[in-house]
Amino acid sequence: MSGNAAPPPAQEGVLPPLKEIPPLLRRRAHAMGRAALHVLSRPELPYQGQPIVLCSRFGEIRRSFDLQCELMREGQVSPQQFSMAVHNATGGLFMMAKKACAPLTALAACEEGALAGLQEAFAGLADGASSLWLLYCEEPLPVEYRPFLDDAGCERDVHFAVLLELVPGGEFHLAPEADGGYAASRTASPLDLFAFLLRPAEESICLSPRGNWTLRRAVSREG
Repeated sequence: MSGNAAPPPAQEGVLPPLKEIPPLLRRRAHAMGRAALHVLSRPELPYQGQPIVLCSRFGEIRRSFDLQCELMREGQVSPQQFSMAVHNATGGLFMMAKKACAPLTALAACEEGALAGLQEAFAGLADGASSLWLLYCEEPLPVEYRPFLDDAGCERDVHFAVLLELVPGGEFHLAPEADGGYAASRTASPLDLFAFLLRPAEESICLSPRGNWTLRRAVSREG
C-alpha cells in the first residue's frame, strides 16, 4: 500500500462552507458531517470515482443523542433527521453530490477503528481497486455517554476528519506479528495512525494489542 492525505479543516470549531456541495445536500450535514465532506471535497485530492471506506466509531453521535431525547419527549422523530443519523449518511451525501455510483463501506469497529479501516481498505485494493479512499471522522462524545466509555480513546474529546488515498504498492505492510513481541499497551486510534504516517522515521505501529496487528513501513521515506 502507498498513500496520500488531504488536510483537515483549518480551524477547529469553524464549520467549513462546503461551496462545492449543493445547498440542498450540505444543509443536511451537521458538524462532523461537514468536516468529513470538507476533506472529501478538497481540490488537492480530486475525486475520480474511487471506492470509499468511511470509518467512525460513533458517527454523528450528537444528532443521534438529540433524536433519542426527542423520541422520549414527543414519541416520534423527524424522518429526515433519522435518515442522517445512520452511519453511511455522510458518505451518501458526498456520492449524491458527485453523482457517483462507487462502492461505499461504512464501519463502526469500537476502539479498533484504525485497524478495521485499514483492513477493509487493503481488502479493496487486493480485490482489484486501483485507488481507494479511507476516511476517518469523529466528533466529541456527549457528556451523558462518557461514564459508559471504558477506554481512554481520544475520540471522546476531539473533532476530526482525516482522508487517506490508498493505492497498491509496497510501501506499507499490514499483518499480525506472529511472535507477539510487538504488542502495544493500548489500541491505536485513527489519530495515532495518522501521526505515524506523518513521521517517516518510525518503522511500525501496533494498531491493536489483540492479535498484535502491526502496520510496517517497508520503504524508507526522506523528508
